[in-house]
Amino acid sequence: MSTEQTGSDREIEEFVQRWFGLLNVHAPVAELLPFVADEGLEMAFPERTLHSHADFLDWYAAVGEAYSEQDHTVEKLVHQETGARIGIDLTVVWTAKSTADGSVSSFRINQQWQLERPAPGAAPVIVDYQVGEPAAL
Repeated sequence: MSTEQTGSDREIEEFVQRWFGLLNVHAPVAELLPFVADEGLEMAFPERTLHSHADFLDWYAAVGEAYSEQDHTVEKLVHQETGARIGIDLTVVWTAKSTADGSVSSFRINQQWQLERPAPGAAPVIVDYQVGEPAAL
């Protein structure tokens, strides 16, 4: 990103960093739900596609049981805002420890997101979240 950021640039970067920061500490799910639309949602992970807050709750609990010590490092973040929609293209390095066997894995993952503002000036929410295939590091 350029060194001269607009307020919108900072808002989107902070949104993404806050999202991954909450995932890193496995924050209570109630802290994550405001980031995610409950209706019209599509969060596609390699293992499952989510369509609602209820789906997100199930997925988040399963991930929390399967992995600990998660870390998401954003390597690339490009976004474009068009009206109420914000398209985001990002690359994340995800590292986590398996609770099953204690092994640690790291993957580079490309993601494409779409955020929407429910109303002019409102905070954006995730409506589309596409996670590409992980590439082992």
